[in-house]
Amino acid sequence: MADTAFKERGDAFWQWLQKNGASLSDGLAFKDYSDENAGRGVVAMKDFKEGDVLFSIPRNLLLSEYTSKLRKVEGMDEVLDGMTGWNPLILSMMYEYHIDSFWKPYLDILPRVFSTPIFWGQEDLRELEGTDIPGKIGKKDAEEMFQNEIAPAIKCHPELFNEKLHTLDLFHVCGSLIMAYSFHDERGVKDKGYELDAEDEELEEELGKELIAMVPMADMLNHKTGYNNARLFHESDCLEMRAIKPIVKGDQIYNTYGDLCNADLLRKYGFTDEDNPFDICELDEQLVLSICANKSDDDQFREKKIDFLLGEDILEDCFVLDNEHQVPAELISAVHVLKSSQEEFDKMVEKDKLPKPKLTPEVKQLLITLLETRLARYPTSLEDDLNELKTDGITVNKRNALRVRVGEKKILAETLKNLQGMTPSTATKRPAEEDSRPTKHRK
Repeated sequence: MADTAFKERGDAFWQWLQKNGASLSDGLAFKDYSDENAGRGVVAMKDFKEGDVLFSIPRNLLLSEYTSKLRKVEGMDEVLDGMTGWNPLILSMMYEYHIDSFWKPYLDILPRVFSTPIFWGQEDLRELEGTDIPGKIGKKDAEEMFQNEIAPAIKCHPELFNEKLHTLDLFHVCGSLIMAYSFHDERGVKDKGYELDAEDEELEEELGKELIAMVPMADMLNHKTGYNNARLFHESDCLEMRAIKPIVKGDQIYNTYGDLCNADLLRKYGFTDEDNPFDICELDEQLVLSICANKSDDDQFREKKIDFLLGEDILEDCFVLDNEHQVPAELISAVHVLKSSQEEFDKMVEKDKLPKPKLTPEVKQLLITLLETRLARYPTSLEDDLNELKTDGITVNKRNALRVRVGEKKILAETLKNLQGMTPSTATKRPAEEDSRPTKHRK
């Protein structure tokens, strides 16, 4: 970004915050981290101690479907309340993209270009082949929501919206901003200090729940795995960003997005970490069924087994392999159920419990086939990807895709290697018996 525009927008945003009640430490400044593929960030201009308040944002500066002026327009409260998911906030944000908006200095500083896969072309998307990301992008579903809910509201209210400005592209921008930068306000609407009118009493009662909102300034902080040094605290009248460890002058200030794998970081935020310790690889339900189910089962018997596993909270979405490189105990038990005969299955149902995760020769071979099949989804080898990752001149999108593929392939390869070296008839501990990460993962 141009230095002049960067500074002008940063200064305007800083002044807007101070003018409207935000408290900002004089030891903070914006810095351009584009050379680190991170865009705008916040740098410490002095040392901070653990517990120091870096900045405080009053709740009336949070941009939500309830603070946007759109809800105050006659009839729009019913329109917003009739929408689903993020659409009320998306429409509210789209409305605020006009020159006289109270939120203009804030919206001006937010990015309009993203590196998330929803904006990728077909050539870049091919780099994600074999990963689970393509099935989670949700671009088609998002555009259906736009056509079904957002577009009709825009068309019916030409006095509020401009169809040339408030477009599908802006819808995707606002949706991406919410995915990447919004926060869940833990105190809900009722206790937030929002300036609700007397006529909003019913709304106040209805919304005593967690609220999703954009938090100006908090969303200026970047994420880097292992470098988190600040955290957002939800107070009754404001949100405070505090140092959670000593911060040295010159350090970038980071607020964690969570312990996310590279696939989730890329899909939600458009970046990846090198050698991410939280990488995972998913084994989806359909893959497990296709490899491990007894081929002689009829459809009815297979459904009974699936229902039994679902009743035991197994097979809901997918099984997860992580950097411990061990096959989850639940997966081993699930394979026992899926391959069982009628007599064996009846005994499981009678006992109303999963079989022990015993690695019999048959189960071991099914699991090996499962991992090999999952690994075969990728059109390239791990060695190919590692070599390409070392080359100069590859695009940011390709580098991110390579990191996702490499992380998943390493986990699959190491887990497969460990599995092949295990002696059959060895029982594996269940996670309840040891301190381990979750082995099932909701998409």
